[in-house]
Amino acid sequence: MRADFNLYVRRDTWLHRLDPRVKLAFVVEATALLFLWPSVRTAVGMIACCSIVLWLAQIPAPQIARAWRTMAPLMVMVFVLTALFAGGPSRVLFPIGPLKVTLGAVQQGALLATRLLALALIFFFWLFTTDQAAMVRGFLALRIPYDWGLTLALALRYLPIFAGLFQQVREAQQARGLDLEQRSFWQRLNAYRPVLIAMVISALRHSEHLGWALEARALGARGVRRSVFRPLHLRRGDVAVLILLLLTLTLKFGRRTGKLNAQRVGVGQGWQCPTPAQLYNVLFRTPRHVLLLTQDYAII
Repeated sequence: MRADFNLYVRRDTWLHRLDPRVKLAFVVEATALLFLWPSVRTAVGMIACCSIVLWLAQIPAPQIARAWRTMAPLMVMVFVLTALFAGGPSRVLFPIGPLKVTLGAVQQGALLATRLLALALIFFFWLFTTDQAAMVRGFLALRIPYDWGLTLALALRYLPIFAGLFQQVREAQQARGLDLEQRSFWQRLNAYRPVLIAMVISALRHSEHLGWALEARALGARGVRRSVFRPLHLRRGDVAVLILLLLTLTLKFGRRTGKLNAQRVGVGQGWQCPTPAQLYNVLFRTPRHVLLLTQDYAII
């Protein structure tokens, strides 16, 4: 089995021992912050935060670099396509044939690219530091159906298995004289046909064995409440991280509330802690044009 596709990195750090529900709360809050405050500064700050967290979790540098390399082509493609085709009424930087690259399009492309990388690092942190069994226990503790958590855990668990199986089948076919070094794309794709057929057969066999194993454990039986061997309990460290996440969210909403109040009355106001009613008004009842006035798309 190849370890390249095994996302979970086993380490004995406080981040690995953190409750999976707390990690999921971090993922949800960080994702919400990226979309509620669409600015390059927020995305870059989240990238820096996730990089520090991955370093504290003792994730190997080659694995972090592999995550960056995986996202780099997609980031470049998003930035280039957005800069070329987004357009907008802002200042034109330079024309490319019939297309015009504007300042707003470049800023929007930078926003989308950095936000994409930030989202990837957020979820990579969750996958690198959380075991599949802990994920399922966390979902159960949050009253999420057991089947949903089990589906995600099995998908992550079988990813390295099928990656290693693909490597074995390819090497076996090459030992039998299969030429996979064709220059043409279609010729190379045609050469991989025996490998893909063997992979499909192996996947069907694995799925059948997995179905037998789950059926033997009475998965899906009615009137049965599933139990866990190691139930989850919030410890002091988990509560401290939850309080830190709540304070971060409160400070961010407080800053947004102060900006909206200043925009409405026309004078500057200092920071104030928002009430639950103010949080609801900012999220769901504030006019869209007022929210747009407070969003910062500048690359600063």
